[in-house]
Amino acid sequence: MLQTNLDGKPRKVLIVDDEDMTRVLLTHILERMQISAPDIFLAEDGEQALEIARRERPDLILLDVLLPKMNGYDVCQVVRRIPDYDPYIIILTARGNRNDRQRAQEIGANDFMTKPFNPSGLTNQLSELWGQKR
Repeated sequence: MLQTNLDGKPRKVLIVDDEDMTRVLLTHILERMQISAPDIFLAEDGEQALEIARRERPDLILLDVLLPKMNGYDVCQVVRRIPDYDPYIIILTARGNRNDRQRAQEIGANDFMTKPFNPSGLTNQLSELWGQKR
């Protein structure tokens, strides 16, 4: 479960997707949740995602698989090797077959969602992660 930061800082979320509309939708979902406003960071390619992850250390990463410059699986693997850092990573992809799910699990992703996803389902999942009652 993702807890509120002990130092009182807002939660940090990194949204990684090369499609503008997906980034907008995910941002909107997070902003509408009844949580203290999270710091939301956006990346549109894998290299940018790693740069932000190293600098900001978001608590949650919503990570697309098919990205320019570096795919989401590789990003996840690199993030998992950052010392003293263990974000919750949800892989988001249009490809939802068993091999994709298995690969996501093998590289250290915490969860897997297929696109298009149900916004209320994602809201419920994030509420559970953050220990909120809906």
